[in-house]
Amino acid sequence: MIRKEHEPEAITQSVKSAIFSALANGTDLTRAVSAIVARELAAIIGTSGTTKARAAVVTTTVASAAINGVLQSGCDLAPATQGLIIPILRGTRLVGAEVLAAITRTAKIAIRRVAESDSDLEGAAAGLIRGAIQGANEIGIHTADAAAAAATGALNAVGDVRSSAYQTVLAAVTKPFEGIMLTPKEPAISSN
Repeated sequence: MIRKEHEPEAITQSVKSAIFSALANGTDLTRAVSAIVARELAAIIGTSGTTKARAAVVTTTVASAAINGVLQSGCDLAPATQGLIIPILRGTRLVGAEVLAAITRTAKIAIRRVAESDSDLEGAAAGLIRGAIQGANEIGIHTADAAAAAATGALNAVGDVRSSAYQTVLAAVTKPFEGIMLTPKEPAISSN
């Protein structure tokens, strides 16, 4: 169970404060968001690690609250979403397919909220891909797999392949990232 001081609203406010502080001090936005998300994850998970089910709950809660803080701050979404995904990879101490599932889940949560707020989908998606690549490098997993997981989550968040939101995210995730070219499989369009 998530303790009261780590409830979503408290996390949202902490992320927002960290962003405002970073912007006021001219410090790196990616690092500011990453540091606050890492702190919240560490406080919730503790030193004992976590189960797959608990990791899903914790990452969902923290990612959702953090993206709310990012959106409320009105900052540039690319570095903020990059900073969001890195500590999710470091802090949950997941392995194998669980790591990729956490990336997909985090990207889906972030892009869904960005789409709902009618904000910069392209910047948010690009930041998530960069964060997945950076986090993968840090924890020693295959960067192309991490980037693909982020792209899948982002695309799944916006739904219908015919929508402008889907096309915006697709354009963002199919650009080259650090030498990685993603070619996500597009779902079949229903004739119904």
